[in-house]
Amino acid sequence: MSEKRKIPPTLVLTIAIFWLLGIKGLQAQESFSLTMEECIQYGLDNNLNIKNARYDEYIAEARVKEVLANGYPQVNISADLQYFVELPTSILPGSFSPQQDIVFIDGKPYPLTALDPETLMPIPGAPVEAQFGQAWQSTAGASLNQLVFDGAFFLGLKASKTFVEVTKRSTNQSQEETAIAITRAYYQALITKEQSNLIDANIERLEKLLNETSELNKEGFVEKIDVDRLEINLNNLKLEKEKIKRLATVSINLLKFQMGMPIISELTLTEDIKALKDKPVYDLEKGEFNPENRIEYQTLKESIQLENYRLKGIQVGYYPSLYAFGSYQFNAQRDAFDFFDGDQSWFPISVVGLQLNIPVFDGLRKNAQAQQARLNLKKLDNQSKMLEESFELELSNGLVNLKNAYTSLQSYEKNVELAKRVFDVATIKYREGVGSSLEVNDAESQLKQSESAYLSGLLEYLLYQADYKKARGEFSKYHKN
Repeated sequence: MSEKRKIPPTLVLTIAIFWLLGIKGLQAQESFSLTMEECIQYGLDNNLNIKNARYDEYIAEARVKEVLANGYPQVNISADLQYFVELPTSILPGSFSPQQDIVFIDGKPYPLTALDPETLMPIPGAPVEAQFGQAWQSTAGASLNQLVFDGAFFLGLKASKTFVEVTKRSTNQSQEETAIAITRAYYQALITKEQSNLIDANIERLEKLLNETSELNKEGFVEKIDVDRLEINLNNLKLEKEKIKRLATVSINLLKFQMGMPIISELTLTEDIKALKDKPVYDLEKGEFNPENRIEYQTLKESIQLENYRLKGIQVGYYPSLYAFGSYQFNAQRDAFDFFDGDQSWFPISVVGLQLNIPVFDGLRKNAQAQQARLNLKKLDNQSKMLEESFELELSNGLVNLKNAYTSLQSYEKNVELAKRVFDVATIKYREGVGSSLEVNDAESQLKQSESAYLSGLLEYLLYQADYKKARGEFSKYHKN
C-alpha cells in the first residue's frame, strides 16, 4: 500500500504568503466614480504640491514662534570646572606691599619687614610677584536676560505674521493651479472617452454596411472591390479604436496624477462631455471684475506690506534698545578635588543690571538700506499697476477666445449633422444601386473628419472656458484657508 504524499510545510507557507499579499493588493486597489467637482475636491486633499505648501505654512508659523521667543526671558544655567597646572601670577605694586628683606634660616627664605623708625609703619618697596587662589576652581550659576524695549523686535513680529499670510496665499495659489490642472485633465479624458464612443458608432455603422454589401456581392449586385474597400475602412477604424483606448488610459493616468491619486486605482468619470458643454456658463459678455479676486494680486499686496515693514524696521533701527539682565553664581576654590565635600564653602556672586544701546553713527548704512526699500516699494507699485493691466488684457483676450471657440463649435456641430445626412443619403443610394461605393467612402471619411473637428473644437471651447474662469478669479472658491 503506497504512502500518501505530504505537502512540504515550506510550500504551504509560501502559498499562504502569496494569498495574503494578493488579498492586500486587491484591497489597496480602490475604485472611484467621480464628477469633475469631486475630482477637484479629491485633489485639494491629496495633491502633493498642496501638501508641501501646507508644510511651508507650518514652517512660517514656527518662525513666528521663533521670533516671539526673543521677547521671552532667556534663562541659562552654566557650570565649569578648572584645574590650574600653574596658578596665574599677579604683580602687586610696591605701595601695596612693605619693603621686604629676605633672610635664610636653615636654607629657607623668610621675609623681614623694614619699619620706619619714626612712624613705625612698613616702608613701601618694589613690586611683588604673588600667586593667588587654589589649583582646583569651579563656578556654577544661572543667568537671565529680558528684552525691555526694542522697536525692531515688535516690528519683526508683525512682519513674521504677515509672512505667514504670504505662505497661506502660496497654498491658495497651489490649490487654484491644482483645480485648473484637474479641470483641464478631466476635459481631456472626457474628450478621449467621447472619441471612443464615436468610433464605436462608426464601426457599428460600417459593419452593418459591410454585411449588407457582402450579401449584395454574393447576389452579384456589387463588385468584390466594394467589399474590400469597406473592409479596409473597418480595419482602419478598429486600429484607431485601439489607439484611442491606449490614449484614454494615458488621459486617465494624467488626471490621477494631478489629483494625487495612486495610478493603480480605478477611476471612472461619471459626467458626460455633452452635459458639460450644454451647461450655461456666461453670456459671453464681459462683466464686472475685481482684481482682488486674483491670487497673484493678493500676494503682491502682501509683498508690498512686507516691504513696508522692512522699511519701518530700518527706521526703528535708530531707536535705542533696553535689556535687563541678572545672574547668580557660586564659586569654590580647592587645593584638591573635593567639591562634593559639604563642609567646604561655596561663595555666592550675584549681579543685576540694565543694558541700554543707543545707535549713534553707522556710516549711513541704514540710510542706504532705507533708500533701497523705498525704491523697491516704487517698483512693487508699478508691478501692481502692470498686474491690473495684464488682468484686463487676459480677461479681454479670454472673452474673445471663448466667443470664437463657441462660434466654431456651433459650426462644427452643424457640419457633423450635415455629414451624417450625407452619409445616410450616400448609403441609401448605394443600396438602391444608384450610387457608388466611392461615394459612400467619401461620405464616411467626411463624417469622421467632421466628428474629429467637432471634438477638437469642443475641447478648445472647454479649455478656453476654464481659462476665462481663471482670468475672472473664479477658481478662488477652492481656497481652503
